[in-house]
Amino acid sequence: MKKLFYLFIASIAVTAVSCDKDFEEINISPNSSQVTDPNLLLSSTITATQNTIYNMQIGGDMGLCWAQHMSKVQYNDEEKYIPRRALMNSLWTVMYTSVISEADAAFALAGEDGNTNLQAAALIMKANAFQILTDVYGPVPFTEANVPGNVKPAFDDQETVYDGILGLLDQAETLLASGTGTITPSADLIYGGDASKWRKFAASLKLKALMRISARRTVDSDVQALVSSGLLFSSNADSAELAYTAAQPDANPIYETIVFAPRAEYKVSSVLVNTLNSISDPRLPVYAQPNNASAYVGNTPGVENPGSYNAFSSPGTFYLQPTLPGVLLSYAQVEFLLAEAANELIIPGAVTQAKIHYINGITASFAFNGLGTPSAGYLATVDFTTQAAGRTQIGTQRWLALYGQGIEAWTEWRRTGYPALSPVVDAAIPVIPKRFYYSTDSQNYNQANYAAAAASLDNGDSMESKVWWMN
Repeated sequence: MKKLFYLFIASIAVTAVSCDKDFEEINISPNSSQVTDPNLLLSSTITATQNTIYNMQIGGDMGLCWAQHMSKVQYNDEEKYIPRRALMNSLWTVMYTSVISEADAAFALAGEDGNTNLQAAALIMKANAFQILTDVYGPVPFTEANVPGNVKPAFDDQETVYDGILGLLDQAETLLASGTGTITPSADLIYGGDASKWRKFAASLKLKALMRISARRTVDSDVQALVSSGLLFSSNADSAELAYTAAQPDANPIYETIVFAPRAEYKVSSVLVNTLNSISDPRLPVYAQPNNASAYVGNTPGVENPGSYNAFSSPGTFYLQPTLPGVLLSYAQVEFLLAEAANELIIPGAVTQAKIHYINGITASFAFNGLGTPSAGYLATVDFTTQAAGRTQIGTQRWLALYGQGIEAWTEWRRTGYPALSPVVDAAIPVIPKRFYYSTDSQNYNQANYAAAAASLDNGDSMESKVWWMN
């Protein structure tokens, strides 16, 4: 399976150079790539990103389970916050060596051809990778990452990294506005070569970045400028999604693990089922399958039930399709971000405007799940009239809409705290993890900079340390 292939290749790379005292896994020269077509390099950044984020041992065990969308009836150490460090390492390795370095190579090669559209797409994938890294780990190398000759890059604080992410997205917008060159449709696995869609993606990804840091920085004018630009996603057709195929090895990693492998221990969680039942949510039969008694029953997070696989609901067949899209950013999420922005008075309109975006977000989620338009009765059930109630409802509906997107669901829960979740049964630590451990390669080959980064965290290099934007 392709996700295991990426991890295997990363492992070979580490093993092959582990005896070299100057090795640093994030400083692979883009000039060493065997691929010279920047379009193919762009394609590689897209697949590497999504195959890693959707990998069920990463985005499932340490995303969907930590967000309590899913629960495992067996083999659930990660669900109980006992992770395999090699898996945390693999996310770090792939983002730096297979995404950021390839994006840099694509940018340089496209620049030689004067192809600003392709350069912009490469910058967007690079910005997305850095946001994943800093949101998952905290301080990470940014300003010195992938600099030729620097094998021990400094770790930048998260505010610096976020400034860099926003700068990359602004640079991408400038390049897309000039609109020169083309992106090969067959290599563009998100938008099929449509540069206007990439421009919307850049603006919408910037909105997500700004809202993620909105508790630490005033972002009002920047968010309002994005709204006024008219460049934000305006329908599900704008969503940034990798189109997986029905053929191996290019199927969605969720399918590859649960169905093709098969690993039937993945079930929906009781928290998800109870939340959906409490509001008579029609997404329940899409998110879950009935158990052997024709009922929807979620497993209690953290509890093993190895002799009762069939007593609990498996993920819904829609989410086990090989062709399930790998979502980088959805229109639904953008609308929930705008709902939050209005509710928090970052953009005008307060509760009234927040409810418009909120309903748009719910409607987009229903449509993605093949359910048509939500009924008036359902919308009345999840309505709100105050800012405080809006925080709860917006946060809960965003959590529901992010089902299947493990790392993003866990990350947005860490930021907002909605819905209220408690640590799983028999948890190894007293809190739901707030971050990943740093790569052991960084500890081994970049010790001084690793130690400085760990010391900057409130509880050191532990899963209990907050990342910068958390309250």
